[in-house]
Amino acid sequence: MMCLAYHTHFLPLGVEIIMLKAQKNISPSQEKPKLLEVRNFSLCVSENFKLTDITFTLHANEILAIVGESGSGKSLLAQSILGLYGHIPKDRIFFNKEDLSALDKRAWCALRGKHIAYIPQDPLSALNPVQKIGTQILETFILHNPKASRALCKQRLCEVLQSVGLDESFASRYPHTLSGGQRQRALIAMSIINNPQILICDEPTTALDMLIQKQILELLATLAKKSAIVLITHDLGAVAQIADRIMVMQSGKIIESNTTQEIFSNARESYTKELLDALDFSTLVPKAYKDTEVLFMQDFSAIAFRRKFLRNVPVRITHDVNLRLHKGEILGIAGESGSGKSSLGLAIVRLMAHRGEIRFFGKDVRDFSKEEYFSLCAKLGVIFQDPFASLNPRMRVGDSIAEGITYHYGHIQSTQGVYEALESVGLDESFASRYPHTLSGGQRQRVCIARALALKPSILLLDEPTSALDKSTQKQILELLVHLQKDLDMSLIFITHDLDILRFFSHTLIVLKDGYIQESGASKEVFAMPKSAYFKQLLRVT
Repeated sequence: MMCLAYHTHFLPLGVEIIMLKAQKNISPSQEKPKLLEVRNFSLCVSENFKLTDITFTLHANEILAIVGESGSGKSLLAQSILGLYGHIPKDRIFFNKEDLSALDKRAWCALRGKHIAYIPQDPLSALNPVQKIGTQILETFILHNPKASRALCKQRLCEVLQSVGLDESFASRYPHTLSGGQRQRALIAMSIINNPQILICDEPTTALDMLIQKQILELLATLAKKSAIVLITHDLGAVAQIADRIMVMQSGKIIESNTTQEIFSNARESYTKELLDALDFSTLVPKAYKDTEVLFMQDFSAIAFRRKFLRNVPVRITHDVNLRLHKGEILGIAGESGSGKSSLGLAIVRLMAHRGEIRFFGKDVRDFSKEEYFSLCAKLGVIFQDPFASLNPRMRVGDSIAEGITYHYGHIQSTQGVYEALESVGLDESFASRYPHTLSGGQRQRVCIARALALKPSILLLDEPTSALDKSTQKQILELLVHLQKDLDMSLIFITHDLDILRFFSHTLIVLKDGYIQESGASKEVFAMPKSAYFKQLLRVT
C-alpha cells in the first residue's frame, strides 16, 4: 500500500495542494455541470493502437489528468474525442449532452477550436515556422469570427497574449526565436483565444525545465477558472500539483480512476504503484569513482559565432568553466533552458568551438597529433536529447551502430560489435534489422546508447537523454546507465534539468545560469547546503 508521506520528498507543492483540498473537503465534481461524457467507447486503429471500454466524465472547471506510459492510448483518446479518427459510434461521446455521433463535417469544424480546443505535444512542430506568432494565434479566432473587425482582432490578440504571460511584441516574432516555454505559451494562447469550454493539453510540460514547467502548470490552473482541462501526461509528479482527478491508462484501457489525493495515498492497481515508484530515484546508486583524471578544464568557454555586419563574430556561451572529471565519475550539469548546459557539453566533446585549456587523459588537446586526435574521437561518446532525430530513419539499427565501428576499426569487427553493443543495453540481435520508426521511445534511446558504447568510450556525454521519455522508461534507462558505469568504469557527463535525478545519480554537480557556474562540488553537499539564490529557487520548484 502506498503512503502519501513516501512521496512528499518529491512532490512538496503537489502534496500541499492535495492536503489543502482534503482539509476543505472539496469534491472536484461537486455541483458542477457535466461538459463531457464518454460511455463504453472503443476504437481499433491497429492491433497495438486501440481503446477498449473507455468511460469517464468531465465537469466544468475541473482538471482531469490522464496518465500512463508511452503507447497507453492517452493521445489516441484525446484525438478521438475531437473526431480525428473517423466516425464516433452512437451514444458513446456526449458534449453538453449532445451526441457527437450526430455531427457532420460542418458541425465538427464549428466545435473544434471554439468549444473544445487541443494543444498538441510538440510546440515547435505544431507552429508554422514561416508565419509570425500573432498571425497563427488569430487564425482560429478569424475562422470562428469571420466578421470580426481588425481592431477587435488586435484587441483580442493582445488580451490572450497577456493572459499567458507574453507581451505584445511576441505577436511579430517567429517560432524559432522563442524559447520552449514561450512556444508552449503561444500554443496555449492559440487554443484559448475563443474561450473554449474544454481545453485538451497533450504533454504540455514534456522536455521543459522545472521553472518553465511550474509556470505552465500555474497558467493551466488559472485557465481552469474558465475552462475544464484534460491534462495528458506521463509525469505523475506534475499532475499532483493541479489535477482534481487522475485517470490511469494502460494498453488502451482505464485501469484506475480516482481523486488525486486517493491515487497518491491509496493506489489500488500495481501498475499505478509502479508509476508512483518511478518517481523515486533514490535506488540509483552509482559505484564510487577512482582518482585517475580523464578530463581537466580551466578557464574554458564555449563559443558560438553570430553573423554581424557581413562577418562572423565570436560570442561566449559559457564563461571560464573550471572542472575535473575522474575515471568512473558521473558529473551532473544542471540549469534551466538557455543556461549553456548543452553548449558546454558540445564544446567538451569538440563539437563546438571553445577557448581555454582542456586536457584529455593528462594531455592538452592542442598537443594531440592527427593519429592521437583520431583515437580520442573513439573515446568520446555522445547521446543526444531526441533519440528519433538522432537516428537515420532510412538506416537499420544495426547499420547505424556499425557506422562508427567500421570507420575506426574496419568492417570485419562491425557485425560482432553491433551484437555486443545491443546486448549491453538489453536488446537482442533481432533489433539490428529493424528501423527506428518501429521502436518505442525507450528502445530508440537504448539504440542510441548502444551506438555510443560500440566504440567502448572512456567518456560518455548524455544531453537530456531522458527528458522526452515517460517516468517508467526514464528510470529503466537510468538503471541501465548505472549498470554500465559499474561494469565499464565509464565517466559520464549527464546534462539535465531534472534535479531529482541528479540528487542520487551524480557524484559531482555544477549548476549553470546564463553561462556562469552558480554551484559546484559533490552532489550531496551542493543539495544539502546550496549557496546561490538561483539554485535555491530551482530546489523549491523541484
